[in-house]
Amino acid sequence: MVASQIWQAAREFNPRIQLRDVWFIMRQLEGRKLVVCLNPRRTRRTNTGRLFYLTEEGRQLAAAAFGVKRDPLPESVNWQKYGDVVRGKTRRLILDALGRLVERTGESQTAANVRKFLRNGHAVGLNPVIRALRELESLRMIKNVAATRKQSRKRYALTAMGRRSIEELRR
Repeated sequence: MVASQIWQAAREFNPRIQLRDVWFIMRQLEGRKLVVCLNPRRTRRTNTGRLFYLTEEGRQLAAAAFGVKRDPLPESVNWQKYGDVVRGKTRRLILDALGRLVERTGESQTAANVRKFLRNGHAVGLNPVIRALRELESLRMIKNVAATRKQSRKRYALTAMGRRSIEELRR
């Protein structure tokens, strides 16, 4: 999780907790080697997109103290790129929607199809969808596989890295 996700989860237990409190706690846990930053190239000044996961000792402690059991960290995911996806709410939403559409239909999708899929639950315009698809393509999470015959719209499919990232997003 990134700190903002940890903050949202922590607000269920303490509605007065602030994001800066989470950052302070994460630094303390890192110092005690209970959590590890998966993408340390992110500078401490920006902090956005820094992913944290429990170390072996942290997982044992969480299981003993809170009954929370976590699996070891999968190594098949590029955590730098995953951090870039998770950091952007729209990118994360679009990657997940594209994954669901491709699973459902078995074929590549256009930006308009992704937007139509999302329009009931999320008010997102076509331009943000196109921008997110371009960013995901530059991160090599998706690829442009073809164009429609009639209007030459780009069709996108998931790469192997994109599929692994979606699996992590859904976990």
